[in-house]
Amino acid sequence: MRFGIIGCGSIAANSFAPSLVHSDKLDLVAVCRRDAEKAQAFATRFGGCAHYTSAAELLADDRVEAVVISTPSDTHCSYTLAAAAAGKHVLCEKPMARDRHEARRMIEACRAAGVTLGVAYRRRLFPQVVEAKRQIAAGVIGPTVCTRSHYSGGGGFGNAWQRQPGIGGALMEMAVHRIEVLLNLADTEPVEVCGLVDTVHYKDWEVDDSDALLLRFADGTIGVHSTILTSKPRRDTAQVDGTDGRIVIDGLEFGGTSIEVETEAGRQQVAVTPLAAPYFDQPMLEDLAAAAVEGREPVCDGVTGYRVQAVADAAVESSVGGRRIAVEVWND
Repeated sequence: MRFGIIGCGSIAANSFAPSLVHSDKLDLVAVCRRDAEKAQAFATRFGGCAHYTSAAELLADDRVEAVVISTPSDTHCSYTLAAAAAGKHVLCEKPMARDRHEARRMIEACRAAGVTLGVAYRRRLFPQVVEAKRQIAAGVIGPTVCTRSHYSGGGGFGNAWQRQPGIGGALMEMAVHRIEVLLNLADTEPVEVCGLVDTVHYKDWEVDDSDALLLRFADGTIGVHSTILTSKPRRDTAQVDGTDGRIVIDGLEFGGTSIEVETEAGRQQVAVTPLAAPYFDQPMLEDLAAAAVEGREPVCDGVTGYRVQAVADAAVESSVGGRRIAVEVWND
């Protein structure tokens, strides 16, 4: 499948483009960036593909069958709607949109156009997460009673838009990835959220630097998430507690090499084969292309993106109002 990239920033340079060029199932045929010289330099760096200064020009290129939308989240909805209207499959960077309402519009537009929509919650295909899901399904730790995820880091954000109210902050930029992992491992619908979305340390920020969420799922189990952007060094973890044991993923990074399974019999390190840098988005991109051909939903699908956004919306509302908020569930 032939891809174009809308937005040539750091994630496009560090993962999307290398993954597309490296794959023998995918091709990178076009990129766009408003700065013509930077667009040309990016294209030259990754195989000499076509380069444009607008998304409209790229979407008009008949060679492009699918697009990666790798821009700030306030443009995700408009670019996705434009891509769907042009008949292009879409992989949209996270977070999916500014809110669940935009996310719903994106899903509905792609379905109406008959194109496949994916959202880049890449950890869904990380080997350690896949193995954890396998262990849970096999009943190794018994029925799940609690799922949790946590991220710690420090140093702030490198781009000004990441500190822009409405699209930036700890919740939208960092927490959403770990909320997705929490939802994926829980494998049931989130129905209620109690959240704190706050600015604890970076007092000059207009956005949050710390978040804590408590979730209730449809089956009665609970979820716990925290993102702290005021604590070095970086730590990225998940844990699933079952009635007969627990699974710990102490490293939700692409280079993770194992998970820990603990039962009354003891602790066991279960090895996984890590993804190779900088191609950690290759499995996600190849799955999107296969899903489009096979007429199925990709593993990193649009409804997952909606659910994460619905939880984030509820967390903000809960934090402002100081009360539990029902999550607006997805209904086809």
